[in-house]
Amino acid sequence: MSIMKKYSSAIIIGFIVGVLTLLGQACLPVNLNFLANSGAVWLIPAFLFSFFIKENKLNSMLTTIICLLGCVYGYYIFEAIHNHHPFCMTEGALMWSVIALLAGSIFGIGAYFANQEDSKLKYCGMNLLPAVFTAEGIDNLLHISGYLHMVPAVIMKIIIGMILYLVINGKNVVKTKNLLSYGIITILGIVAYTGLLLFTYL
Repeated sequence: MSIMKKYSSAIIIGFIVGVLTLLGQACLPVNLNFLANSGAVWLIPAFLFSFFIKENKLNSMLTTIICLLGCVYGYYIFEAIHNHHPFCMTEGALMWSVIALLAGSIFGIGAYFANQEDSKLKYCGMNLLPAVFTAEGIDNLLHISGYLHMVPAVIMKIIIGMILYLVINGKNVVKTKNLLSYGIITILGIVAYTGLLLFTYL
């Protein structure tokens, strides 16, 4: 597959996920609504696509960014169509576009290093995505009083993180370096979520 076909596939996948996100917000029950209200969910197709096509660093970043931008504009364009108003670049669309550029760069590089057998950053790349979900779920548990209405969803976030760990790591799931990397990044993620929560109260 040529790189242009990969870019096209990335934006199509992203656009479909963006449309499904809007539909999910309207249709999913409370316990599953996080699937349509968490930007982290968009990272799953974006990261996995770049991870499985095994491109170089630049193309891995670009495919991840393109897929995330597809999610953003799939969501906002379909929202405009669904609510019968013209599409325009709102603050929300602009904010998520910036986040897509930043997150796409980080997770695209992560997907690249996850495929580099001789890199010291291989395990960090492999466990970046799983740790995000595990950390978010554990952070929710630490602040469970605010999530009592969606306890199954909190547990599901942790389960998704573990499933992603198994899918991405394959035969290396019990490797010491892998488990250590997964644990450290998860802890850093919990610290980051806590810091973000404190920042919102300032």
